[in-house]
Amino acid sequence: MATLLQSIQTLLQNITVTDRQEENISSSVNNITSTLEKDDALFLKESFLNGSYERDTIVRPLHDIDIFAVLNEEDWTEDNGDLPKPQSVLSKIKNYLDKQHDYKGKVKQDRPCVTVELSDKSFDILPAFEFGTGYRIPDYDLLSWTLSYPKTLTDSLNDANKNYSYKLKSIIKIIKYWNRLNDKIIPSYHVEEVAIKILNFTTFENYENSIRTWFNEAHHHIEDSKFKSYREYEKFINKLDKTKNKLNEAFGFLENNKEADAKRVWKEVFGKEFPIVDEEEAKAFSKSLSEGSLKIAGSGLLSTTSGASSISASKGYFGDVL
Repeated sequence: MATLLQSIQTLLQNITVTDRQEENISSSVNNITSTLEKDDALFLKESFLNGSYERDTIVRPLHDIDIFAVLNEEDWTEDNGDLPKPQSVLSKIKNYLDKQHDYKGKVKQDRPCVTVELSDKSFDILPAFEFGTGYRIPDYDLLSWTLSYPKTLTDSLNDANKNYSYKLKSIIKIIKYWNRLNDKIIPSYHVEEVAIKILNFTTFENYENSIRTWFNEAHHHIEDSKFKSYREYEKFINKLDKTKNKLNEAFGFLENNKEADAKRVWKEVFGKEFPIVDEEEAKAFSKSLSEGSLKIAGSGLLSTTSGASSISASKGYFGDVL
């Protein structure tokens, strides 16, 4: 039977972007940015990828691929010397893209950005103005601009990933996948910030230990101001505590050599992409069941080798036992 650590590795493989998806994303990004460049009224200065995709912490299915659209501040400044309200900038980008043949009917505003939804992925276009080493981006109220330092987080994460034996980004992917299963309450970038604070100056032991450590320590580093509301923050903390307790329960099973029970708990936490058995085990179980040689051990677990009683042969399909 595959160990818990092997199952976690398979979970990581199941949620990681494939090479083919990377190529498709790159092509779509080039199309979107070249389309934006054609509109002289947007005064696009430059564009660059940011967020989970750019930092290599994105997970499948593909959503929220962030594109910073840096606009020329001089051309957007109003007569009174102020920038326009974010809503007016977002509306201009949305209306322009919605008129283009490739994106008609695929564009919406998803506060505080413009989202282009394609068949298998979506892109968030975030208007921005340079400000020192950072950028002004739309605030959630769409009435004001707030400061963001996306490149600083990228550099910090790359450094921390190196310090953590190049495993930190993999840990973050799994936590982001859990976040998606739980209504994606915590902002994706804050998962990364918290992971850096918790794991940057520690030594990588294994995936189970690292993930459990994040959930055990996150409460001390989560900032309620990063959430859309305090109610959302409280909702997240509740989900965080429940998961923390489950992973500690699973660790207790591991310490008592009950690996199957530990994997069962992890399956409850991480859902369908977390495998209980590997492909070869599934084939062996299917073969034994069809031959009538699958047995039930005294513990109640199924076995292909030993047990107190057998299960009657079946000709059904059991290839999806994972």
